[in-house]
Amino acid sequence: MLEYTDGCLANQVRDTRGLQFVVETAQREVGRDPGVTHIRSAIDLALNNLKRESWSRIERSDRDELEQLTRRAKEDYCHRWKDAPRNIPIEFAARALATHLLDAGFSPDHLYRWLQATQESMASIGEAAEELASMTERMPAKFHEVFVPCSAPGLKPQSSVVMRWVDGPESALWLRERVPGGGRHRHSAGLIVKVQARDPWAAVEGARTLIARADARAKVAQPSNKSIELAGWARVAGSNHTFRVDNPGRRVEIGSLAREAAVYDFDGGLPAETDDALELASSMESPSPGTAITGGWAAIEGLLIRPGEGSYYEAADRLAALVACSFPRAEMTPLAYRHIEASDDDLAHQIREATTNKQKVLLVERHLSSGGLLTLTDNSDIAAQNRMLALVANKAQGLERIRRYVTESLRRLYNQRNVIAHSGSLRSVTLEATLRTSPILVGAGLDRIVHGQLQVGHQLTPLSLVARAEVELRMVGTSGGRELASLLD
Repeated sequence: MLEYTDGCLANQVRDTRGLQFVVETAQREVGRDPGVTHIRSAIDLALNNLKRESWSRIERSDRDELEQLTRRAKEDYCHRWKDAPRNIPIEFAARALATHLLDAGFSPDHLYRWLQATQESMASIGEAAEELASMTERMPAKFHEVFVPCSAPGLKPQSSVVMRWVDGPESALWLRERVPGGGRHRHSAGLIVKVQARDPWAAVEGARTLIARADARAKVAQPSNKSIELAGWARVAGSNHTFRVDNPGRRVEIGSLAREAAVYDFDGGLPAETDDALELASSMESPSPGTAITGGWAAIEGLLIRPGEGSYYEAADRLAALVACSFPRAEMTPLAYRHIEASDDDLAHQIREATTNKQKVLLVERHLSSGGLLTLTDNSDIAAQNRMLALVANKAQGLERIRRYVTESLRRLYNQRNVIAHSGSLRSVTLEATLRTSPILVGAGLDRIVHGQLQVGHQLTPLSLVARAEVELRMVGTSGGRELASLLD
């Protein structure tokens, strides 16, 4: 909200419709979040003051008050969850607490390992919140030294406090002195990067990001086709763990290309516009946040905005309709296979005999709709089944909620693209959050477009598929509505 307001005050965002959307989203989230109960009314008042019909009527004092409330909201956030109502949705609690910790600087790797080690001792949301608050206090951000072996052809990086180049003998000495057992690891020359982070995994990711920036400088300093080449591992001073260093896998998965054997098929299966969008979407796997954001949004806008339309954010809403319609089938597909792995009942036999994936999913949907349960052993599968039970019990409300979540994530992608394009900044507070959530959603939406076009050819345009999704979302749960597994057929 603060960044959006700043964009309006700087006259970079003149259309306040986007501001209204962000205000309403923030009010809904704050309204149900136990972590900010103590200042909820003050936040709501500050947000209401920003509901302006014109950017020129926004008062800077309202913006400054919201900034102070944002600071207050971060204080003791996890502690305040200990008094959360017992009936609060468990997945909302998980999202809220995990988001807070990720934004506070913890890495997904650290959180995963911490949860694996402590989950048995936490019997309630309140206990989990207290444990998380304790961990946050024990692990403040501090400086880590990270050694990243790499080669920089034709360029010797200059040494600085933040980043310094070490040759083979120097790197061997650093490993022996700073890393437990480091002298036994094969090594080469590389960079030692000083990074402030809460945990070693976050430090390695920070070092990788900084080296990517150095690589961008190197490419424009001495233009060539050579890059800084990472060896694929890193060591952190004081840690006995060897860390992998990879480009961020953002999971832009368009599996229809592989399932339909169309990856190398250029005989007219996909329109040129869709091919262009796929190439743009592939940039979301780039280590550069700016490239990922701008390329991902361009892929959506190019396919889902008609010539002459000025409300470009509507591309996010349209893709969200496709993702919402495809979500139930995507959730129930793995559940069908988990059931036949764990059971030999009549349902398992029927699923095995079904010849198409759609038939398998329909069997699962009808079984859950009739009050049945699947045989599942993994907690994540049980959670997915619970999501599907709630959805089949109230299809219209459930799909609308899913659509709203996806719309908010994709609108954030649009806003971040505007920040980058209009202010040239990669410093947004929501940049990392956007890259955590939007790529997989972009991939899911494009996958449905590709699947439809490979099935029926050029006749099914992306906007025609969106129209189909909109119609089915309006009719779902009525006498004319389809089953959840068939919404885009």
